Amino acid sequence: MEEKEIEDKHKKITFGLAISFVCLLFINFLIVTILYSYSDWIAILIFSLLFIFPAYISNAGMVIVGGGKPIDKGKYFRDGRRIFGDHKTWNGLIKGPLFVGIPLSLAVAFLFLIFWSSIADYQRVSQEEGLFVLYEDIAYYKYYFIGGSFPAGFISLIIRIILCAYGAAMGDLAGSFLKRRFNLESGAPAPLIDQLDFVLFAILITSIPVLFWPELFWFPDINIIIFLIILTPSVSIIANTIAYLIGLKDVPW
Repeated sequence: MEEKEIEDKHKKITFGLAISFVCLLFINFLIVTILYSYSDWIAILIFSLLFIFPAYISNAGMVIVGGGKPIDKGKYFRDGRRIFGDHKTWNGLIKGPLFVGIPLSLAVAFLFLIFWSSIADYQRVSQEEGLFVLYEDIAYYKYYFIGGSFPAGFISLIIRIILCAYGAAMGDLAGSFLKRRFNLESGAPAPLIDQLDFVLFAILITSIPVLFWPELFWFPDINIIIFLIILTPSVSIIANTIAYLIGLKDVPW
């Protein structure tokens, strides 16, 4: 298959995914608002972003501070292909979360801690007005905004941020390993793998403490997991597609 045909095929797949994820976001919105309320959907959006923020920022940070010697040292797997590739380096894996994802996430966490009383007051007013069906308990807001009761809850939030950040880094590495097994070069489009690898690992790694300290750590509920699985590819695929259509990118990925 010629390079032009391959590129056209990738474009069709990308456009199809962009339309599909727009529809999925709308369907998710309809289901939640019908079963619960519009305010509950907004709460799911906010909780999801607060939970996954360290992963998003770390994933971007690995690109910013990456470079240097590759993790696999140029070695090949038993299938004759590179283990990870030149783009996966120790600098990106370690420094992305450490210098970008974790510091920015901690800054946001401290900001919410400072303004928690105002956030709590707003939530109480919303609860009194009956705006929520599913997320009316202030415990949800306390957990996702400041980790829980201070100081133990805030310490658990710091641990969650670290685990989420490095979970994303490990997921990105796992995704790269999987792409090499499919004989995809570094930078080649891999729909869904590129968008979901770091998110799924971040959820998995961040959930480990739940097994040992369930009073301090919660496993994300099914609404948040479903929303993140829809939202994360949506943001990347739709943004890249729009950028391509208006001429800001040469390819829609």
